[in-house]
Formats: sequence, structure tokens, C-alpha cells
Amino acid sequence: MGDSSLETTVRCERGFRDKPTLHSLPAEVIERVLLFSDPRDISRYAQTCSFARKLVYDPEDQFLWRELYLGRPFDDLRKAVPVPAPHPGIGLPLDPATPHAVAGDDAPAGLHWRLELQRRTEAEIIAASGDGDAALLHRAFSTFLAAVDTALPVTDLNIDAPGPDGTDSPVGSAPDPSPSENLRWLERVLRQTRVLDRPVQPPLTGASPAPLAPKRELRPMKGRDTRVDADAAADALVAEAHQLRCRLRAAVALAHETDASAEGRARMAELRRASRCFVYDMRRYAPGTLWGPYRVVPTPGKPRRTLVVNWEHVEHIMNVVALKLRDIPHSCLGFYHKPLFTLEALRPNSAVGAAGRPVHDWAGVTGKWRRFVCFMDYRYVLLNRLTHVPPARGPHHPSFFDAPFDEALRPVELHLALIPEREYFADASQIPHVLPLHPPAADGAHGAFPTLYFEGRSHGPHASVATIRGNVGTLADGAVRWQFVTTYDGRMQWSAEGVQVGHACSAAGIAGIWTGAHHERDDPAGPFWMVKVDDELPEGILNSLH
Repeated sequence: MGDSSLETTVRCERGFRDKPTLHSLPAEVIERVLLFSDPRDISRYAQTCSFARKLVYDPEDQFLWRELYLGRPFDDLRKAVPVPAPHPGIGLPLDPATPHAVAGDDAPAGLHWRLELQRRTEAEIIAASGDGDAALLHRAFSTFLAAVDTALPVTDLNIDAPGPDGTDSPVGSAPDPSPSENLRWLERVLRQTRVLDRPVQPPLTGASPAPLAPKRELRPMKGRDTRVDADAAADALVAEAHQLRCRLRAAVALAHETDASAEGRARMAELRRASRCFVYDMRRYAPGTLWGPYRVVPTPGKPRRTLVVNWEHVEHIMNVVALKLRDIPHSCLGFYHKPLFTLEALRPNSAVGAAGRPVHDWAGVTGKWRRFVCFMDYRYVLLNRLTHVPPARGPHHPSFFDAPFDEALRPVELHLALIPEREYFADASQIPHVLPLHPPAADGAHGAFPTLYFEGRSHGPHASVATIRGNVGTLADGAVRWQFVTTYDGRMQWSAEGVQVGHACSAAGIAGIWTGAHHERDDPAGPFWMVKVDDELPEGILNSLH
């Protein structure tokens, strides 16, 4: 009896040891099983034992993370079109774990699949949390913008180029009508969480995404107030998180503002007043910012300051022009009674005619454009300046823009073509009078985004034909900058500074500021927005974007 019992126990123990478990399966099969799990559950599984951790975080290849990423689904990173990279060391508190663009990253092969999936999972959690901490929002907003940068292009011209992980890039030369999964995800997150309406608050202690300094630099220096340094760093982080939020809001361009209720209309009216106060404040236009929607940031270790985009300014430009276009009767601009455009307009090569542009025209300059120019009735300004003069500092009082205030809108048609650099500089009288930019050239990615020079003609519904001359390049933060002048009868009359919204050569177009070409004391200034249109459209038809 006892022997029989012992034999049964031994047999049971042997059977337990011999019983198949998950880890008795081949690693390839386990990876296939994990593909049916949420990435957060896979992270928990990796904490169960050393085998699981090695399988998840130190695999022999990147099959698991690539398939998890693509299965969410997100756009294939191997199809991403590179974007201009920011200059190193321009003083922006960027998250070191947030590469500006995954495409072309020199990280170990395949590392970006896991990194991007983890970042996007974290960003979605932050957006849904309701937290306004600047450090958290900075990471989330950076991730959202990276999703835009790596969105599936509408067309891909580099069909023979290998992917960033050394494998063949699975792309084709024909237009891809598939929607971007990156932008579909971003649309859902932004609409559901309304995270772009959330105010940015100072970060909690230790929550900054800025990299830690070496230990010797962490020790308090004699006579140095570390509390002041911490406060300054927190303020800088709040400011940059705010800039990222404004960049996203400019990209959305009121597409999410479809509430026709009394409350929704009141919110739009308040937004319009605030944006007009910002855009029509003439004190914002000065030589230091090239009379455009820019700001200057310090260059660490150097006395000079560097020009980058002021995305808050760009957001207000988009608001003013977009809301004015919504006022236009349906018979003239019916397209604008709908959201201006969806996030799909941010995709690379989504501009009209992008597939047929010259190979070296990375910005999509060549072709026909529609430019919508807004300007105030300055007679109204002069009549009311005694009672509405703004204070020495601060914007106009919102009541300045109450009825009967209104701005005019003029549609302008442009026909542009690239010209050689030597031809652009051949006539100094047709070059804008602006200060040089610092630094003069971008980093290693600059070779893919050389400065383009163009000329052409423009005309409005009631104006004579003018000539256009300008250039497109990149700023220190990687933004695409447009600069051009309008000349009538041989004399420069107007200049413009604009910024590409979305990816280069995207349908989202250019938002910017126009002003007098010679920048005299009382020159006016105002916002404009221009987009690419079909070259086959009849001349003078100014009633839609596409």
C-alpha cells in the first residue's frame, strides 16, 4: 500500500515535470502567440523570468516588435519619407528618447520598432490621463508629431532605396490610395481625449524629459542658485511643450471644431478674437524674427541666438484665415463650410501634382498655387486708434476686434518654377532685405533638402500680374521655411515669410505673414495660407482648394 502510494507520488511529480509548458515551445512559436497580446501584457510577461525577458527585449531578430507595431496597426516605418532634422545644440529641451525622425535613424537595426510602439502606447496613456504635466505632455506631443513625420506617403519616389534596417523597402512607384494608419490613430486619440485643449502646467520635480548631466555637473556650484536653474529649466520645458501643442493645433486647423451649437459658436468667436489679437499686433514683426512667424532661442555655449518657428504664431495664422474662409458664401468657397482638411493632408507627397514634380523639387514648389491673403481695413485702425491703442506690452484688447471689425480676404493665384541659384542671385534688387540665418547650413540631412530657388507670376481677381521670386530652405529646428517677394513694375512691394504645415510637399500647404518688402515703419502685415492646386484648373477659378 505504502509502496504503491510512493510510486503514485513519483509518477505524478515526473508527470508534472514532463507536462508541456509555454516555454517548452520553440521561441518562434511563442513569438507568434505573443502577437495576439497587447504590448502592455507582453511587458508584464517579460517580467516573469529571464527567458521571457530575453525573448521580448533581446531577441535574435526584430520580428516580434515589427509585427506588433504593424499589427496595431501603424504605418510601415520602412516606407517613411525622411524629414529635415533639427540642428544639434540649438537650445530646445528635446526628449533624448524621441528621435526627430525614425526614417534614416542610425540606431541598431530594428530598434525603432519597439521604441516607436512603446512611445505611442505611452503617449496614448498620457493623453487619456487628463494630466497637464509639461514633461508628460512634451513626450506625448513629440510622439504625435513623430507619427505625422513617419506617416505613409501618398507616393514613394525612392523605390530602390533600402529600408533603415538594411532590408529592402517594400514600396512601389504607383500612388498608394491607402489611408495612413498613423494619422487615423492620431485622429482618434486627439478627438477622444481633447488633449490639445489641455493647458500645459509646470512639471513635477524629476519629471523632466531632459537628459541628466554628468555627476560632476550635478554638484551645486559655488554661488549658484540651483533653485533658480531648476525654475528656468521648468519654464523652458513648459514653453516648448506649449510650442509642440500649438504645432499640432495648427496641423489640425480647426478640423475638429464642428460644434454648431451656441456654445460651440461662442468658443469659436473667442478663439477668433484671441487669434486676431495675436496676428494683427504689429509689434510682433521686427528684424530679429525676419518679420515672420518665428522666434529666437539661445545657442548653448555661443553668444548668438538661433531662429526657429513660433508655432503659436502659425496656429493663430491658421485660425484667422480658416475662420475667414468659413465666412465666405457657399457658392464661392463651399469647401470651407466643411473642416478645412483632415489629418490626411499632412502626409508626404499629398499635395496636388506631387507625383509629377521634378525629382530635385523636394518641397513641391513647381506648379500652380492658391494663396488666400487676409488684411485689416487700416482706415478702421486709424479711426479707432485713440480709443483702442494697445498697451506698451500685451496684445490688443479683444474689444478692438468686435463688430464692425472685419478683415478682407483676397485670393491670389501663383505659378511657380524652380531656377538655378546663380540666376536667383544675379539681380540683387529682387532679393529680400533680410538678415542671414544662423547656423547657415543644416546637419548631415541637409544634403537631401538643399535650398531651392524659384520665380513665377501671381495675379488676383482685380490686380495686374506681378512677378514672384523666392526660396525654400530649412530652419534650425528642421521646419521648412518659404520666403518670397512680389514685384510690380520692377519694384519689390510685398514680402512673405511662411512655414510648411505638415510634411514637406503635403496638401496642408504654407502658413505665413506678408508685409512690406522694404519693412518701413508703418508697413502693414497680415496672415496668408497657400495650397497647391491642379495645374489643369482654368485660370482665375478661385473657388476651392482642389
